[in-house]
Amino acid sequence: MKMNVRFILFGVLILVVGKAMSQDYHIVETFSCPNATQGVAVDGEGFYAISNQSISKYTLKGDSVTTWSEPNPELIKHFDGGIVVDGLLYCSHSNYPEVPMASSIEVFDPRTMRHVRTISLGIDSGSCTWMVRGVDCWYVCFAHYDRSGHNAGGEVLKDASWTQIVQFDNEWHRLQGWILPKELLDKLHPHSLSGGLFVDGKFYCTGHDAQKLFVLEFPPYGMRLQLTGTIGIPFHGQGIALDSKGFLWGIDRTKKQVCKAVKQ
Repeated sequence: MKMNVRFILFGVLILVVGKAMSQDYHIVETFSCPNATQGVAVDGEGFYAISNQSISKYTLKGDSVTTWSEPNPELIKHFDGGIVVDGLLYCSHSNYPEVPMASSIEVFDPRTMRHVRTISLGIDSGSCTWMVRGVDCWYVCFAHYDRSGHNAGGEVLKDASWTQIVQFDNEWHRLQGWILPKELLDKLHPHSLSGGLFVDGKFYCTGHDAQKLFVLEFPPYGMRLQLTGTIGIPFHGQGIALDSKGFLWGIDRTKKQVCKAVKQ
């Protein structure tokens, strides 16, 4: 009898420890958003589903509020990631090298969905796929693609050999950059990173249709970020966002949904 009790207690301990160590996210709510194909941003008023050439605003309950679309598609084309900082919505362009403004960021007033300004990052090659906010700076992910790696439909088939995260100051002057580790690019092949967060000095990134967050940390020396772990996410990732309550938001491209998830 004592032996059985010991086994039971040991089993309970294993379950408790395993649950405590679990880092995976689990869905608590999903929202049907047909135009949610590229990225998502969130603030205290609602969330913003980003598609190729439009941004749709929803309440936190999933009710549609309004949709912004670019009247001049040649000016602003193919959005990708998004983030709300200090009451403004920042959106990046896609990873298509032929997009003229691929290394720029578009800024919107999320209350009116009016376009406020264009921020040019001064990068001649590659494109800004997403950006995150540090304590007193910005981090921007640039993907550098081989132009020959696109088929007729524009799908990325082959990446260039590197992708980097570049640090900018508040005035968008370039400060420094880090190369992503090859082991991460091998896991993402043939695509690249498509969304990221910056929390407590670490980058939490996801890739096209990946069901993981890849944890990247600054190296003790050198210019190559370190891949230190992965966290499971319950959707096929694209853009991601973290709200003030710790909920992870993301796009499930396969189901055209915005997902809200929490660690369990």
